[in-house]
Amino acid sequence: MLETIKCSWQRFKTDPPGKRFQQQFKRRHEVARTPLQKALVLGGGVLLTAVGILLFFLPGPGVLFVLLGAALIAQQSLTVARALDWTEIRLRKLLARSFGVWRHFSAALKIFLVGLAVVGAVAVGFGAFKFLTA
Repeated sequence: MLETIKCSWQRFKTDPPGKRFQQQFKRRHEVARTPLQKALVLGGGVLLTAVGILLFFLPGPGVLFVLLGAALIAQQSLTVARALDWTEIRLRKLLARSFGVWRHFSAALKIFLVGLAVVGAVAVGFGAFKFLTA
């Protein structure tokens, strides 16, 4: 099973951005699956997405859970696969622009921004801790 997951991941990585999720959807539907298997994949995706949304408000890898859940849902829904491909292209452009701007910042400004992010993360973590232990 681990080999199957590795192989699937390698194929996913080699697909061109903007077509990855749709190609994965097509590959998934070439293989005959029982309704139970389809329901389990879809249910797992919905469950992971819900857990990820809950983890947004708690310390933890919420974004990772949401992404994994969305990827599972995209294997069963062409509409979701298209939406994720569309989103991937826009995020890649945004990240490229952001890194371009970041490179032009001075070292002092970079240190200040990273420090500000750390202080913000500590404040959010402390607030979540106080909220959960109150």
